[in-house]
Amino acid sequence: MDNEIKKIYSGSVVNAEYIGSVLADNDIQYLIRNFRQEGLVAGWAAGTLKGDASVYVFEKDYDRAMLLLDEINAAEMEGE
Repeated sequence: MDNEIKKIYSGSVVNAEYIGSVLADNDIQYLIRNFRQEGLVAGWAAGTLKGDASVYVFEKDYDRAMLLLDEINAAEMEGE
């Protein structure tokens, strides 16, 4: 189904926000789930083992989103 969502990233909030901006620039709808913020709103604060945020996209956009993530990772590797 095209309406299902798939996780493409789990890690820091800063990286999740950057990935979200790249997705938006490429007309891909996304959702960032910020676990730390959710905890604060619920009245407790704690990180998670896999990171503080996750990025999700619709299944129909998954392949394009993963290609963009590969490009981001390749650019980071060149910058090191």
